[in-house]
Amino acid sequence: MTAPDALDLTTQRQLEALLSEFAWRVDHGMADRVHELFTDDGEISAPGLALKGRPEIARTFGARSKNPRRVSRHFWSNPRFERLGERTVRVITAVQTYMHVLADNEALPAPVGSCVVGDSTDIMDHGSDGRWRFRSRTLDVVFRFD
Repeated sequence: MTAPDALDLTTQRQLEALLSEFAWRVDHGMADRVHELFTDDGEISAPGLALKGRPEIARTFGARSKNPRRVSRHFWSNPRFERLGERTVRVITAVQTYMHVLADNEALPAPVGSCVVGDSTDIMDHGSDGRWRFRSRTLDVVFRFD
């Protein structure tokens, strides 16, 4: 396995920015734009979720953005970088996601409805347009609190 410092800092920051942009869009009412962060054949898999291709990602996350009562916060840390090819990198991070669906008479701040903790393995491709995008995101849950 390649050492975490094998990538230059600029590339590491670009990959970290992609991870943060995904979380920001999902958590701040822009889930309908998550598909833009993926390659055309991009995939997401997590317990109870398997999406393939930008259109399917767009449909699923677009539906999420239409429910303002659903709140979440995604956190990632401890990135480990591994170059897989000239234009491909695997990034493994520790992740936490807090989720809740607000009842009709409920307002923020919300109680934690559930929390998952695990590892996210992301394969990211550097496109000919100079942008990094997810080819795949895989969440392996280690802990779940309901």
